[in-house]
Amino acid sequence: MNFSSEPGPKMAACIRGRATASSLSYHESGSHLFVASESDSVLRIFDCLKGGNPQMIKLQREGIKTVKATHHNRCVLFAPGSKNGPKKNNVYYLSVHDNKILREFEGHQSVVTSISMSPVDDSFLSSSADGAVRLWDVGKSGNSLCELKLPQNVEGPPLAAFDSTGLVFGISAKMTGDEGNHINLFDARNYSAGPFSEMQVKRQDIEAKLRSTGSTPERAYALSRSEWTSIDFNKSGKQILIGTNGGVALTVDGYEGSVMHSFQMEGGADSSPLPMAACFTSDDKSVLCGNNDGTVSCYQADTGLLARKLRGHVDRVNCLASNPKYVQIASSCTNTAVWVW
Repeated sequence: MNFSSEPGPKMAACIRGRATASSLSYHESGSHLFVASESDSVLRIFDCLKGGNPQMIKLQREGIKTVKATHHNRCVLFAPGSKNGPKKNNVYYLSVHDNKILREFEGHQSVVTSISMSPVDDSFLSSSADGAVRLWDVGKSGNSLCELKLPQNVEGPPLAAFDSTGLVFGISAKMTGDEGNHINLFDARNYSAGPFSEMQVKRQDIEAKLRSTGSTPERAYALSRSEWTSIDFNKSGKQILIGTNGGVALTVDGYEGSVMHSFQMEGGADSSPLPMAACFTSDDKSVLCGNNDGTVSCYQADTGLLARKLRGHVDRVNCLASNPKYVQIASSCTNTAVWVW
């Protein structure tokens, strides 16, 4: 996806919403985009090939914050977020064809913070504020396949994600003493053997990268302490993208864990308690970051330099996603914009 040349991407569709979007997920075929909004418990399904009005599903009983496409183009996984209820910590498998919950996955003791679907089979990962990461089979309700071990002396909620091959997944967790974060890599075929790679992203290294790109010492220190809220591999596995709740995103080396680039949220307030939206494009060439002023910053992944800003939202951009098959991206505030070249 070339953001440098003219005329650049244009907004091709706008999916109207009544509440701020909390999660975006494309189906692997690129045919559908799923948009979740937590505050009104609504899931919208947009046909990326035909356009038109999106299908809308109300999930008032369960609630919805996080949505993740599965291999079936009419079924998704979702988690309720902070909505109160007897099953608020579950993950659900939903058929959007007839709005039926096909399976429930119980085991977490607190809110689910992330879901990652394997690209090669029906297994998926979930992480939770209870400090656990669990591996599941989407075809089997009930107990998880396993609860994965975290590094010693960690605190706060972990995060987990598969890489693009499905052969590796990563788990991140914050070190105690505000020293930084662990990233442990597991062989998805032999996860019981423990991580085959244990990386540490030190807070001092993040601070040094921020200072080298022009941040004041005070701001660099504050941003380096931001809580990690998302972890994502690029397609090659050479870079890992970290989103935070402090208005900064990072790319780290997928083999060594060294900090490669930092990207700061722009527009309005200097920082936000909400997670910063950030994603790789599907061709690995760019990193997209959402800003407080409604713009989307498009950076070159290899150099970290800004290539373009997309304008069109009226409020903070909370979610971003890249279509895995077509030259298309999506960004959301209350409304969701679909951009094409």
